[in-house]
Amino acid sequence: MAIKNHILFLAGIIILMGGNPIAAQKKIKMEEYELKAAFLIRFVDYVYWKDYSKNKTFKIAILEESPITSSLLNMTKNKKMEIKEYKNLNETGFCNILFVPYDCTIPIETILSKFSGKPVLIVTEQNGYGKKGSHMNFVMVENKLKFEVNLKAINKSGIGISSFLLQHAIIVQ
Repeated sequence: MAIKNHILFLAGIIILMGGNPIAAQKKIKMEEYELKAAFLIRFVDYVYWKDYSKNKTFKIAILEESPITSSLLNMTKNKKMEIKEYKNLNETGFCNILFVPYDCTIPIETILSKFSGKPVLIVTEQNGYGKKGSHMNFVMVENKLKFEVNLKAINKSGIGISSFLLQHAIIVQ
């Protein structure tokens, strides 16, 4: 009987809090990806690619599936940008930014090897990937979205980053 009362009590709290906790989690996750998408779009203004002309279509590749794709598509409707998901690394051709989602099944070492020395900004969202060689890595610090920058990896790729952007980054080696 006590268990039944606890279950009813918890159900009542969930109803009072606005319903479905799973839906609330999904909403928070989508807001996080909207923020990450906004960061990616802003990175374009503060990162410099060797041999890139503003007249060309800017390409963002997402490896495998990610909720960031829909956010990026909504934000870039009136911009000269191409956003595309790729099921595997071999399908990924030239891109300016490669976004590697948290649950990507391809090892980061394989991804870094494929784009080694190429002017492709590799952005990840897995703890520790900044230190492993990702150029930029999203992290949560005190419930705030931040990004790490690996300057050594950036310098090897032929990409430049403005000092303004670096002021807001967590520098990793």
